[in-house]
Amino acid sequence: MFNPNKPVLQEADAQTVLGSYGFEFDRSRLGLVLADWEVEFGREWILLGIVESVHQGRYKLASVGQILRCWQRRGQPRLSFDREFQRMVLKEVWQPIVAPVHDEPPEEVRTLNLPVPAARSERKLRALAGLRAV
Repeated sequence: MFNPNKPVLQEADAQTVLGSYGFEFDRSRLGLVLADWEVEFGREWILLGIVESVHQGRYKLASVGQILRCWQRRGQPRLSFDREFQRMVLKEVWQPIVAPVHDEPPEEVRTLNLPVPAARSERKLRALAGLRAV
């Protein structure tokens, strides 16, 4: 279920995303670079920087660093991609903002054969149409 307090980028791992898109980087230094960036820019910016780099077709770790430093000078990220592209790159599962409404009653109610009370709006519509309640 959607949790508005949970950051959307929390699930993605920067090393996994970099590896899955074939970024060029020195494996022995990757952990150090990412740790330094996390302190300097924050985890969310790192992942957004990786997505921005993929969007621009720049597949080098140095390119991500250039993007992050540019954003730091501006004081905020400047994204050229949309949310759908971000989800695709980070392999995020789409979460609806509002929980879906189901027309059918839950399984527990159906197996008990209990009458499901009509919604208030349904009762009003039936009354206006002159129909009796089900």
